[in-house]
Amino acid sequence: MRIRSSEQMRGEGFLLRPIAESDAQLMVDSSKTDIPDWTFIPRDLDKGEAEAWIRRGLAARETGRAIRFVIETMDGVAGTVGAEHPYAHDDGIVETFYFVLPDFRRRGLATKGLLVANAWVREVTPTLRRLQLHVVVGNQGSGRVAELAGYKLEGTALNQIPAVNGFGTRDAEVYGIAVDGSASLEVGGVLA
Repeated sequence: MRIRSSEQMRGEGFLLRPIAESDAQLMVDSSKTDIPDWTFIPRDLDKGEAEAWIRRGLAARETGRAIRFVIETMDGVAGTVGAEHPYAHDDGIVETFYFVLPDFRRRGLATKGLLVANAWVREVTPTLRRLQLHVVVGNQGSGRVAELAGYKLEGTALNQIPAVNGFGTRDAEVYGIAVDGSASLEVGGVLA
């Protein structure tokens, strides 16, 4: 099964809701921080570019391949957390991702948001056997978030991150959580 949903989820002191074009300012704000140093979010987005970036994500949501939730608190919009099926041939692996704006860090929002999103992914993905995430080598804060959310550091993938945002290719620490994985998956084609 592919990720398909748009429900809202409550966590301790926050709400996760699907991102919308009206969240363009969040993307503009994130693009002017250190977030592009560690993610695929482009640098220095203007409102129109941010809306277009969000529309591309919404198209991925419509196909059931990915979803991005906004982390909303009483103090404002703090960041995002999301999930995607990174391999077209295998819905049993889900890649998670997240960011929190600098003013909202050190409150546990990334970890708590990731935990809520992971629980949701488990509910909507019966073929799930692995949750994973990649952290650019050197991003210690993101690595701590992964570990606090139950991910285990598995190793380093060389040249995992493509050249984006002015950086050349970079290595990534690979984190994972093994899930039951008892649901069967039909394979064929290149996997046969």
